[in-house]
Amino acid sequence: MSVELTILLLRPFRPATMMADHDEGKDDESEAVVEQRIYGCDLIEEASIHLELPQVCAATAQTLFHRFYARRSFARHDVRHVAMGVLFLAAKVEESPRRVRDVLNVFNALFQHRDDGSHALEPLDLNSERYLRMKQLVVGVEAEVLTELGFLLYTEHPHKFILNYVRLICPDPSLEQQLAQRAWNVINDSARTDLCLRFAPEAICCAAISMAARALRLPLPTQPPWWEVFEVAKAGARLGARARSERAKRCGRLTRARPSRRADADVDRVSGQMADLYARPKAQYRDLKTKRPSPAAGPGQG
Repeated sequence: MSVELTILLLRPFRPATMMADHDEGKDDESEAVVEQRIYGCDLIEEASIHLELPQVCAATAQTLFHRFYARRSFARHDVRHVAMGVLFLAAKVEESPRRVRDVLNVFNALFQHRDDGSHALEPLDLNSERYLRMKQLVVGVEAEVLTELGFLLYTEHPHKFILNYVRLICPDPSLEQQLAQRAWNVINDSARTDLCLRFAPEAICCAAISMAARALRLPLPTQPPWWEVFEVAKAGARLGARARSERAKRCGRLTRARPSRRADADVDRVSGQMADLYARPKAQYRDLKTKRPSPAAGPGQG
């Protein structure tokens, strides 16, 4: 393989540069695109449960899903195909691989149940042309995602901060488990949005804790503000250069080597987007090329 081709294939994912433009156009994202984003992530979550994958696999797949669509168009790439491919890939990344036939059977059942509401599910014939087409789709999407993201698949999820944060700030030890569980649920739901591209995982975690505490009517420390302990801004402030430098030193080479995240760590903005998500009806699949609801046939049916 020539040097030129190698460079072309290994295009790195640069969220700091790319998402600056993406965030400016966030308010202009069409309703149909938002719905398809949520629909694709719902598929990933449901499929991961049926495949008995750990939660980290679903979270990684949803992050890869958002990263891919930050570069590619929803109109040109069917969310059903991409959802299959990224979950298949994420299971490998998180060392919980599943056979392609199992992935396809699960998604085939989900497509039938979601698209036509059928309870009498028709199993996927492993010797059929449809199975071969779906298999080619999954393998093709996997390769395209790897190429588009430059094989940079490292993800840092907000989940890993919850327990430590809750232990530090919860005023009532008897409510620590409830607070952590509610915050965990909010973080799982946040993966249906592109928050992972626009905010640091610490900010998403703090927003989830804030929403969970409000639901439990649990007051959190305000002197000093608890979120500032974790170097997270509540209302649009940015981390200072010194704070970013100290954080980079604590995190070591890995933080400096990976693409930098935006310094906007805004608890209120994350909470606001989550409130909007909860107010939405259940997402349905739509063909963005024709602007019409999808036919009952799933991927691979011609």
